[in-house]
Amino acid sequence: MTAPVLALLTLIAVQAAPSPLVANGDTAEASRLHIGGTGIRCARLPCPGRALFEPQSPDGHATRGHMLYVDVDGSKPPPPMNGDPTDLAAIRTAWEDRQCLAIDGRLIPGEEDRPVLRVDRIVGSCRKP
Repeated sequence: MTAPVLALLTLIAVQAAPSPLVANGDTAEASRLHIGGTGIRCARLPCPGRALFEPQSPDGHATRGHMLYVDVDGSKPPPPMNGDPTDLAAIRTAWEDRQCLAIDGRLIPGEEDRPVLRVDRIVGSCRKP
């Protein structure tokens, strides 16, 4: 397989929609998550530019298999959340500014079986300076 074909297949795989959110039980422990800018750059839409994702990459960027909630066209708000109002405001600002925050949190059951992100605390920036 040639390098251009492999690059195209990789781009298509990255842009594919992630699997739907699944809530943990009420007793599940918080884990480290990233929310906001994914670090993924695309030549055209759809592009997973903002997401809630499990950090796997050493540089803090998202990887396709670990995105939990994705905004592919710049129009989607952050996922439904609960937690400290100051933390939630900081996450919304980071989302709008396409920045990324590392958080401790988990997905919990919400209304009508829609998961809600419970934010326990903001850890800091996803990206290392």
